[in-house]
Amino acid sequence: MKWKVLMALVAGAMIAAGAGDDDGATKQIQQAMQSLNEAFAKGDAATIRRLTADEHVAITPYYGGPLPKAEQLKNLGDLKVPDYKAGEIKVTLLTKDAALVTYPLTQKGTHKGKPVAARNYVSAVWVNRDGKWLEASYQETPLGEGK
Repeated sequence: MKWKVLMALVAGAMIAAGAGDDDGATKQIQQAMQSLNEAFAKGDAATIRRLTADEHVAITPYYGGPLPKAEQLKNLGDLKVPDYKAGEIKVTLLTKDAALVTYPLTQKGTHKGKPVAARNYVSAVWVNRDGKWLEASYQETPLGEGK
């Protein structure tokens, strides 16, 4: 009986400890995401390079298909989005080193001179590499005006 009580206490302690780690990871991801979004708004290639995984891929309606990190950086000047506002951000930890981030997005800007969709929904995968959270995948889906 003592063994069962002890196991229940250990399990409870592990769950509580994990919850604290989840909160810390969530805050780290949110801060990194905000810095990355600001870097794209400013055209800051160094910060984008630092906050994205080497295998990063972006899928947006204006890129015309999946775009790897190198191509995104090469064509950074084509994207002008000075007004990028994330709505309520939801971070779902999938493992201790992987998270799914989703949020509604409103933005104003252009890509190659053409307007980008004003209302979107974003889904991004973030990975923890050597204690540093990096965006590995970003997908932006436009929403219809009535949604």
